[in-house]
Amino acid sequence: MSDQEIYDLYVLQSRNVRHLKKVMNILFKDINKEIKKNDNEFQINSKTKIIALLYCALSEAQFLQIVYTPKGFTASEIGQIKGKRSIAESWVTMIDLAMNKVGNWNSNIDLRTRRNRIQTIIKTYIKEPQEIRNKIAHGQWIHALNSKGTKENENTTISIRELNVVTIKIWSKVHQLLAYIVRDLVQSPQKGFHRFYWINLVKLEDFLLESSAWSMENKIERIKNKGKKYK
Repeated sequence: MSDQEIYDLYVLQSRNVRHLKKVMNILFKDINKEIKKNDNEFQINSKTKIIALLYCALSEAQFLQIVYTPKGFTASEIGQIKGKRSIAESWVTMIDLAMNKVGNWNSNIDLRTRRNRIQTIIKTYIKEPQEIRNKIAHGQWIHALNSKGTKENENTTISIRELNVVTIKIWSKVHQLLAYIVRDLVQSPQKGFHRFYWINLVKLEDFLLESSAWSMENKIERIKNKGKKYK
């Protein structure tokens, strides 16, 4: 691919990302209406799974947007990133290739610490949601099966049962903050990454601390109390 072709793909993916964000916001508002109206558990659970699918679609779209960042990766590097078996493995490769532009993270303790922190976030907020999404995408909305389809995967079944829009909202926000960090890493490995890494990481860590107290129960109570206020 030429630089122009990479840029054109970046523009296309940017449009996809903006569109998917709008769709997600619509569905989040739709669930809020369901909660306010009658707390229909079946409706809420069904739409939650649809949002989970949509979140993973947005995650993949934003991933490609970053991969095609103008003047970020060469065509050969893009091939390496996209050639992995899963989106999570592709993220890992993308981070490592980008880190190589900053310095040798194998020998530099500071860079290795930054790299490992980003990889931990990827595991928790991209790899694990993708695994849940894969089960839902294959019709396992209530009971998840193991990889061979020979028996139930009880842990994943529990994850699917406990999935809610608050969790997905947290995934989405973390993904956005992570994208800021990776964007600086890809676009400006020698300047922007060092200048903004800690600023963006602090924002991310602060959000993780704040959102650790969020729950679906609190969300339902807040929406219903807000509805009573305006009656």
